Amino acid sequence: MGRPQKEIVLDGSPSRLFAYWLRDLRTAAGLTLDQLARRTGYGRTTVSDAMRGERHPTRPVTLAVVGACGGDVQRWAEYWAQVRRALDPDRPDGPAGIDPPPWDGPADSTAGTHAEQCPAGCTRTEPHGWYTESVSTLLRLDTPTPEALERRIVVATCDGLARIPVGVSVPRRPGDHTAGHGLEISLVRGGRLANGETQYESYFERFLVLPAPLKAGTRHVYELRLRIPPAQPMAPHFVHVPLTRSEHFRLRVGFDRARPPRTVWRLAGVPTAVIYQRNPGTPVLLPDERGLVEVEFGEMKVGYGYGLSWLEAGAAG
Repeated sequence: MGRPQKEIVLDGSPSRLFAYWLRDLRTAAGLTLDQLARRTGYGRTTVSDAMRGERHPTRPVTLAVVGACGGDVQRWAEYWAQVRRALDPDRPDGPAGIDPPPWDGPADSTAGTHAEQCPAGCTRTEPHGWYTESVSTLLRLDTPTPEALERRIVVATCDGLARIPVGVSVPRRPGDHTAGHGLEISLVRGGRLANGETQYESYFERFLVLPAPLKAGTRHVYELRLRIPPAQPMAPHFVHVPLTRSEHFRLRVGFDRARPPRTVWRLAGVPTAVIYQRNPGTPVLLPDERGLVEVEFGEMKVGYGYGLSWLEAGAAG
């Protein structure tokens, strides 16, 4: 067995997002890199490099990988061309001109309230078959340990949707080198949680098992409670980075009024690298008399960050 591929850190670049979804396609197909190399006729290093996100892979390698994984070769060819144009300095289409997977099937007025449907015979439960209508989060920083309550609404786009992947990234705070790093995830309502695979240290995956399979066009509401373990420091930001279609995000952060932050910044459609900057240069906000800061976002771009970052009291600027 070969070594697992290094985590892809999404930084807003189209090539990294392309690699993320190409890797996701391989994972869904259940193929190792060695198996993929044999099926495509390319070397293991070549197919591995195509999913690193360091450079845009060639069209022949991409389509060979997609075909070997049972993907939609035509849609992937279109996606490859969109990314290629966005990376061309002479023709910068930008991220707005890119349509990343997962892709819904053709529109059909009989396919639910949102006029979408999956391909005929679709039985897949992730990541196709649903999108996020809204996420509403209350993050409490005035409690003994940071905790967030999230209310999410998803919409099924194919019949028989039975479970939904739930992933949360909890990056380490700069300077935190402790051995343990965790996140407590519990479901308040809306089904039950099943364990997912361990992706890497700072990413925690679960699956929401729905009370009953959904039909296309059906909305489902569920709530999560996320709690950082006691004594584990939290990175000074909270953002939503959509990896699939996500229509609306509302974030409220309750700061400790006894130790208010020095500065709070609004982050709207920023690359991942900007999230970690101590001064991102984005609009500055102030907590209200209750210590709350609230922001809302719509028309979000896949792979970009939306939320808040802050500089804590006593921290150097």
